[in-house]
Amino acid sequence: MSGSNRSVFTRRLLDDCGALITDGHFVYASGEHGPGWIAKDIINTVPSRPRDLGAMLAEAVAEAGIEADVVCGPAVGGVICAQYTALAMGIECIFAERHREDGRETFRLNRGYDVAVSGRRVLVVDDVINTGHSTGLVLDAVRAAGASICGVATWINRGNVGHRELGVDRFIFLDEIELPSIPAAECHLCRNGVPVNTDYAHGAEFVSSQK
Repeated sequence: MSGSNRSVFTRRLLDDCGALITDGHFVYASGEHGPGWIAKDIINTVPSRPRDLGAMLAEAVAEAGIEADVVCGPAVGGVICAQYTALAMGIECIFAERHREDGRETFRLNRGYDVAVSGRRVLVVDDVINTGHSTGLVLDAVRAAGASICGVATWINRGNVGHRELGVDRFIFLDEIELPSIPAAECHLCRNGVPVNTDYAHGAEFVSSQK
């Protein structure tokens, strides 16, 4: 399948299952706000969807000439995407876990995964990349384990980052959907009293912190 056909398939899948939301008020992992969200959990309720997207992502990675030994995805949301991509690529898969240290969020490779990837080529895979904040933390964890990064791949690039912002040479995505990201202090949605969505993203934590 060509890159343009992969993009069309991905967008149709999002539309058909109602995963693309463009008229809300969301708080992203970076702390920034915006009106859009891709409800990836809806995608994952039907296993054939992430299976098909994972197969297409593996195809795009192969076409780009990227060679990897291991796929790593962020827990919890990126694990399904990473697993199906690794399955289609015929390679191993691990995941990085969130950890808070001195009030700062990081990711770690636990369960012996740090040893498993040391000296190997790792492809970091996530379902949706918004600002690149979480992806950057996963990349840090993989590098800290002594692995080399051969690229980043995602179903959806939300249009706020490229390979330079991520600090990698290769960035592969099936579709690009531009959804604006706004610093919290400048958020017009907040000023206009638009309620924060607490079902998706980090809205519930943000609302709780404002009490």
